[in-house]
Amino acid sequence: MARHSKHNTASGHFTYAEYQMLKDRWGSRKLRLTVESMRAFYACCLCLQDAQRPVCCAQGHVFCKECILSDLVTQKTQLAEHSKRRAELAQRQSEQEAEAASRAEKRRIAAFEEASNALPHEAAKRKRDDDPADDASKHARTDATTQGAANPAFWLPNMAPEVEADALQELAKDDRPSTTLCIAGSEKPHKLTMKGLVPVHFGTRTVDTQTQHYCPSCKKELPLTAQVHVMRKCGHVLCASCTKELVHVPLARHDEGVACPECSERVRKREDVIAIVREGTGFASGGRSETEAKGITFQG
Repeated sequence: MARHSKHNTASGHFTYAEYQMLKDRWGSRKLRLTVESMRAFYACCLCLQDAQRPVCCAQGHVFCKECILSDLVTQKTQLAEHSKRRAELAQRQSEQEAEAASRAEKRRIAAFEEASNALPHEAAKRKRDDDPADDASKHARTDATTQGAANPAFWLPNMAPEVEADALQELAKDDRPSTTLCIAGSEKPHKLTMKGLVPVHFGTRTVDTQTQHYCPSCKKELPLTAQVHVMRKCGHVLCASCTKELVHVPLARHDEGVACPECSERVRKREDVIAIVREGTGFASGGRSETEAKGITFQG
């Protein structure tokens, strides 16, 4: 048997080993995420590091104060440029419409003067079934054809006559001309302003020269993927069990004097308690424990 017959190229079909060699470049891939691959509940959603001077939005996304303020300022700058461009396009379109109306008016006046100065026998032979609207549209088509013929680069997409109209329609459809958004929830961004940020105070302590996060009510250590809640009024963070027993259950019974266990700040309604968003849990069905990348299957 020749040596080349033992190589992969000698076979008429793909083997399992060859498919394994190509699986990193072709097809869809799935990967089970572990705790080390998930963002901790006290980490910033933008820089993914431990939040410095942490704040959160109304839906529980945690940020560094510097990171979120920088992002909001950037969004405001982009929105200002967007509004300016939309105003320029609207003004340009109105000028073009006014110019077209002026040209149509001049043509109507010229046609009227020409008909008034014509000889009687010529006026008698002239047909009266011409529609001024059809004449204006005919002139508009003629002007567009002449402008297209005079344009040396008529094949470019940005030279098409409907580009500005389409761009103006797209800008008009935008329903957030002056609204900054929280982009941490990429699936469904929501409105976020600087006034809507809630300061967060995580309970920390030092154990064996390492910083440990804990619940200030029950003093238990909080794991990286713990389900925690922050009190909107004071910013203290409690674990799920303490929040349920000390806040949610008394609120459901309409008890008076429901307060934060740490500082006794009054809690009046369930909206005063914000659930911090977490990446996942230690269970396969909890959170986003699996990631998937779709690709084209190798057609070998």
